[in-house]
Amino acid sequence: MRYKNKCPKSSVGIVELPLNVHQVHNWCTETLESCKGTVVLEGLWFAKMTLVVTCDPTNAHYVMSSNFDNFPKEPEYKQMFDIFRDGLFNSDMDLWKNQRIAAQGFMRHHLFHQFLLRTTRDKVEMRLMPIIDHAAKHGLVINLEDIFQRFTFYSTCILVTGYDSSCLSLELPQVLFFKAVDDVEQAIFYRHVRPRSFTKLQKWLNIGQEGKYKKAWKVLDDVLV
Repeated sequence: MRYKNKCPKSSVGIVELPLNVHQVHNWCTETLESCKGTVVLEGLWFAKMTLVVTCDPTNAHYVMSSNFDNFPKEPEYKQMFDIFRDGLFNSDMDLWKNQRIAAQGFMRHHLFHQFLLRTTRDKVEMRLMPIIDHAAKHGLVINLEDIFQRFTFYSTCILVTGYDSSCLSLELPQVLFFKAVDDVEQAIFYRHVRPRSFTKLQKWLNIGQEGKYKKAWKVLDDVLV
């Protein structure tokens, strides 16, 4: 693949990523900035873990649009994101194109736009604002990042599945579905930065991130299926 923004020092040891997992967003931002938007994370030669990370829009367009057919998803990709099964995220080539066309047709429909507007407005008025008003009235300190994350998650669940996660209420409860999504995201992240043999061992022993992943998958299936 040809990248528009090449950097003389575009290679970084992938071992640096897990060492900075506690500040992964800041680390990725600083690394990409220093390499002009594209960096190669070089893994150990025997682990087959070399990754290419880019935030350059021209590169994203090159991969996802203008030359999409040149970048098929390999079996390892589906193994990495196996929880998505054969959905749009994991599908490829003609199957991906057909699912994309179907999804675009659905999202462009005027009835969906009306439903999106009505649902979002209702959730802001009936769920989000009462929490902020309650905090202001009682002089409480709240984590706005957590609040808006809950709002986004809650709205997405309603729109996509019709499931009411109840995570956006004055009590700000921990919701199993909410936690399951976090566990899935974390496990998939670690699959990218650890040797595949280690991931397989965790999966076989049902421990660590893979153990949480298995439990989280069941929670998601119970809600979505």
